[in-house]
Order: sequence, then C-alpha cells, then structure tokens
Amino acid sequence: MKNKVKAIAVALVIAIISSAATIICYANYDEKDTGIKLTYIDSYNGTIDHQTLSTTVTAKIYGKSGVSSVKIKMELQKLSSGTYSTVETWEQTFTGSIGSMEESKITNPFSTYRLKATFTAYSGSASETKTLYIYEE
Repeated sequence: MKNKVKAIAVALVIAIISSAATIICYANYDEKDTGIKLTYIDSYNGTIDHQTLSTTVTAKIYGKSGVSSVKIKMELQKLSSGTYSTVETWEQTFTGSIGSMEESKITNPFSTYRLKATFTAYSGSASETKTLYIYEE
C-alpha cells in the first residue's frame, strides 16, 4: 500500500512541477490502528501551495458494515522552533458510515507546515481511530 501511495505521489509531483511552482505534500501513513478494522480510508491528500499562499486538504472515510458514525478531524500544523503546533482545526462527524470534507486556509509562504488527519469509526461501544500526516517536501 505504501509503495502504491508513493508511486502516485511521485507521479503527481512530476506532473505539477512541470506545470506550476507548487509544493506538493506526501502522505506519511503513521497509523495508530486499534485492530478493530471498522473502516478504511478512501483518500487523504493535501497541497501546500506557496504560489497562491494557500493550503487545501481533503479527506474521505468509509466505514464497514455496522458502523453507525464516522468522524474526520483535520489539523493544519506550523513548524516553529522544531515543534509543530496547530494553527487551524476542522472537524466533522457524519451519521452513517461515509464522510468526506475539504477545507482551505491561507498560509505563510516562508513557513513550514504539515497536515494531520484523524479518522474515527464508531460501532456500538467499539471505535477505531487512524491518524495520518502529510508533510511538505
């Protein structure tokens, strides 16, 4: 899975670098997996575009059968003195097993950012959470 994601990311980087001065991010799948397997992440990607001074992040989650709700929490984090701190948070809970959201924020072209997404699926008293990051290259 990681190799497939890396191959797609490389192809996107080559395509965008040849058409615009955009800094593309790559996904680092630091999953915190509870082992319950209630869900899978359909997509999580983001771009930090210093040309337009904006950051856009999109995320989709699909729960498996029996999932009653899903939650997506996305955070834009800025690097300062070696530590990332959250500058913007977006969070949404969806009834049912599917959730999708897209958010944008104006960013400073001279700063370094990362995007963090936390996906949670709920089924009765059980829940599963996965956390993924996208870092600037």
